[in-house]
Amino acid sequence: MSRTIQDCYIVAAQRTPVGKAPRGMFRNTRPDDLLAHCLRGILAPFPQ
Repeated sequence: MSRTIQDCYIVAAQRTPVGKAPRGMFRNTRPDDLLAHCLRGILAPFPQ
C-alpha cells in the first residue's frame, strides 16, 4: 500500500483581540504570537 500526500484543511474558529490599545493588555504582544496561541488552541483537541 503506497502513501500519498493529501491536502489538510483546518475548519475551526478561535477568537483573538482585533485591536491593540496603547495601554491595553496586548500592546507589547506581536501579531504572530497571537496567531500561534490561536493555532495551538485550535489544534489541541485533535490527535497528532
